[in-house]
Amino acid sequence: MHRYFSHVAFLVAAMCIVFGLGGREWHLRADGHLHLRFLDVGQGDSALITTPTGKIVVIDGGPDWSTLESLGRFLPFFSRHIDLLIVSHPNLDHLLSFPEILKRYSVGMIAFTGVENPLPRYQEMLALAREKNIPLLVVSAGKSIDLGDGARLEILWPPATMPKKFPRSDNDTSIVAMLSFQNHRALFTGDEERPVEETLVRAHADVKADVLKVPHHGSRTSSSTGFLLAVSPKLAIISVGANNSYGHPRQEVIDRLRKLGAEVRRTDREGTIEVVW
Repeated sequence: MHRYFSHVAFLVAAMCIVFGLGGREWHLRADGHLHLRFLDVGQGDSALITTPTGKIVVIDGGPDWSTLESLGRFLPFFSRHIDLLIVSHPNLDHLLSFPEILKRYSVGMIAFTGVENPLPRYQEMLALAREKNIPLLVVSAGKSIDLGDGARLEILWPPATMPKKFPRSDNDTSIVAMLSFQNHRALFTGDEERPVEETLVRAHADVKADVLKVPHHGSRTSSSTGFLLAVSPKLAIISVGANNSYGHPRQEVIDRLRKLGAEVRRTDREGTIEVVW
């Protein structure tokens, strides 16, 4: 009798697991909408884009393995393919998980600026890409990436050749890209700072967007008034870690965004923030 009940209990537990996985897979299936998730990775950046038919794009890889954990949470259980990885710039808080992702997932392509940097994790990522024959796409302003399903990324910065006397910092080599889908637009800014913002505004770059990934975690070195006026976002997402040592996000940046009518949301307070189009 004891063995019988043990057998029944095992079957019940197994059925619960199967139904649980089935429900999870149903919830995460491609549903005809574009899902944009700003991942909770602490003091860093990472975003996950899922197109209407299930193509996967990851922009930046955070300061630890949180991005890897989020992929396990938000991708179907048997999904082991990422169509595109984008490295905005070679700072550790934007790419630490990428080497491990390359070991665990098949990746269709990596887009980056081609900038040289001795950072070990950056070099490891590039070495793994070459070892696995993953195409490396060097992007610059004016280039466009078709994500499929009507979604597109337009590269607005950096230029193929940086302007003379422009500040030489990793932050200002950040990829600035506009995601467009139907009548929606989201602007990804990496860690761009004021010199980039001012250059884009002077050049009359089309940066107007519904959603803004706030530059550099809400630092006072970014989010200048003229740039925010040009973007005019309805929703501003700040990717930031709780009680970080940098004092991000700065209150003056939050105030500036709210005065322009933007709803300000923060990953340190809400966790992963999802936008569905």
